[in-house]
Amino acid sequence: MAFRRSMPIERVLYGLGSLLVFIAAAGGCVGAYFLTDPEKSETIEAEYGNIRDGTVAVVVWADQPIVDEYPQARYQVCRSVTHHMKKNLKAANFVSAREIREFQTNSSADWENMSPNEIGQELDCDFVLRLELLEFTPRASDTRQLHKARIEATMNLFECGTHNRLDPAFDSEVRITYPPKRLHGAQNTNEADLLHQAVEYFSEVAARKFYAHEIKLQDKPFR
Repeated sequence: MAFRRSMPIERVLYGLGSLLVFIAAAGGCVGAYFLTDPEKSETIEAEYGNIRDGTVAVVVWADQPIVDEYPQARYQVCRSVTHHMKKNLKAANFVSAREIREFQTNSSADWENMSPNEIGQELDCDFVLRLELLEFTPRASDTRQLHKARIEATMNLFECGTHNRLDPAFDSEVRITYPPKRLHGAQNTNEADLLHQAVEYFSEVAARKFYAHEIKLQDKPFR
């Protein structure tokens, strides 16, 4: 009977070391992910950090088909985004969602055609955060029977008052599906509850752009 010779330990260690170097070099951030504890957190800095102690109005636009099918969509998003920003921007002030709804529905102003500076003067605020809903639905795009909410919006933050800027000081997009990281959608959840949960998730993602926050490495997307 022939016996195989065991591989010298030096060659084993050398091979293992070479493999790890290859993963880190070839995989970039992906390789680093697998060599790092995914439970660890990383601090993500604010994308725009100049609100400080200013007053902010979150004003939501939406196309008529969204308003017709979901009449409360603008108010829900406004209230939730305001809540998450107020919770984490302690020094800032915020125009209430109720005051903004009153401005949008009961005032004589043609608010949709007003400039951000005009809206800022009307609501007596330093910043207008314009959110324009592009998508707002509790159903998946490819399988309409699947309960997987989708919300997409553009974000433009305008500095009003003494700043008097015509272009946004900050702009971004937010696109979420809910539940996140689940292929088969929500089970045993009606559309109203699903949209409520999706709005909360969307609002937290949107608000985080304005303050530093912690994120687990396992939740950080690969780049």
